[in-house]
Amino acid sequence: MAQLRQLTPREVLFVGGENSRVYQHTAGLTLLDASMTPGFCYEFFRQHLEQRLSSIPHFRWKLHEVALGLDLPYWVEDENFSFDHHIRRIAVPAPGDEKALAEVVSYLYCRHLDRNRPLWETWFIEGLADGQYALVQKLHHCMMDGEGASKLSAAMCDLEPDAAPREVPPAIAEARPGPVPEPWRENLNTALHLSRLPMNIGRELADALRKGASSLLRSDKRVGKPATPMAVFNGNIGRSRGFVFGSLRLAEVKAIKNHFGVTLNDVVLALVGGALRTYLLSRDALPAQSLRTSMPVSMRTDEDEEFSNRVTDVNVTLATHLADPVQRLRAIAGESASVKQEARAGGKGLMDIVQIMPPGLVSVMLNFMPVEQIAKAMGINLVVSNVRGVSQPMYIGGARMTAMYPMSIIFPGSGINVTCISYADNFHFGITIDPELVPNPWLLIDALHDGLKDYLSLTQKKGTTGRKKAPVRRATVKPAGGRARRGSARRSAGRPGDRTSTRS
Repeated sequence: MAQLRQLTPREVLFVGGENSRVYQHTAGLTLLDASMTPGFCYEFFRQHLEQRLSSIPHFRWKLHEVALGLDLPYWVEDENFSFDHHIRRIAVPAPGDEKALAEVVSYLYCRHLDRNRPLWETWFIEGLADGQYALVQKLHHCMMDGEGASKLSAAMCDLEPDAAPREVPPAIAEARPGPVPEPWRENLNTALHLSRLPMNIGRELADALRKGASSLLRSDKRVGKPATPMAVFNGNIGRSRGFVFGSLRLAEVKAIKNHFGVTLNDVVLALVGGALRTYLLSRDALPAQSLRTSMPVSMRTDEDEEFSNRVTDVNVTLATHLADPVQRLRAIAGESASVKQEARAGGKGLMDIVQIMPPGLVSVMLNFMPVEQIAKAMGINLVVSNVRGVSQPMYIGGARMTAMYPMSIIFPGSGINVTCISYADNFHFGITIDPELVPNPWLLIDALHDGLKDYLSLTQKKGTTGRKKAPVRRATVKPAGGRARRGSARRSAGRPGDRTSTRS
């Protein structure tokens, strides 16, 4: 009997939580410098991409869904697969700068992937100046998490301009989907899974209660779950998305990490918390209590070569109620260390409960639950993800990748997502927003730059030695027919003196 390949419970939210206003795909904006690659064009790129993806079978798989969403879908081969449905081109309108590019990326994102075909698209973007191009790669989150997408990039890209294709790891190259399940077998599996549902829910709830009671008896004095205030972006999201992006120097983020004895992820959260504080103060809308984030925690091992999802979630403070940046960083570092240890020791997050349910039930819950209650039920205001990337410069078809910016999922009740990835010498931030809930989102990028400079000045005041840091600038796209426009580091009004798949 042929072995079926069914989605795991880790993917249930990604297939059950999608509707007309919620997209469960991620995207990545990659900037390419082809000025030293004669003949680089859409046709050349497409030929290169087809050659590389032909050795990765996952890109020819599609979902076979169970009626009414009563059970998880199955991965099956797309017998009518064609690259024509997945590799396309588009141009950025004049002046071809970063804001025009961001608008094109937002437009491309706001289109559901066709569930009758493999769940991915790659868009080749023209219209940028001086030999620059851009790519937008959309991947449904049920295919892989952030680190899985990084492994995909490693398979697609090269470490040298004229390198031969690298060998694809056997765990990827030899992966196979299952057959389309026969009706009797599909119905039997569904019945068995539904019959176990009450027992599984009871067991998970009992386990969560037991761990909660145990935490009350510990000496760490943490009693109950911290309250989650409502921010102005915790509202009903629409179908539109906005996207802004920028880069910080990795060496400077590491200098802050080393100076204060915290993790890179702690510094990222502190920078995001400070940027949100600045932004909300500019709107006279900063809650008195701290905002909280759901922070994905990678459960991958170093030997894990597969795509798919290996992640759980933990909730942590962003310390937005603290004006002092050092106090904010210390508060985040203390709490994140505790909750990550609990997660890796088997602690339960909300996702662990949701993963028991069939996709249809998840869909019903999200569609009928009042949106103003979703953020409170999850105990968070937004999601912040920090994806481990690669340290070496990479090339696609000979063109150098100069930057990569992730675009991720916002959920009902929260109109903002912050995701960053390390690549070469920089941290690249992509901020996905609902434009109705988060106007003027470029202020957040400026606030990230300002926050980094504030922390660097503190390390210097504490006696840090070394050569003087160069001014921090927003990563930019050169406009057609002109010089690169460099982003300013404006301070927002009202500012006080102030491993999917994340890095630990």
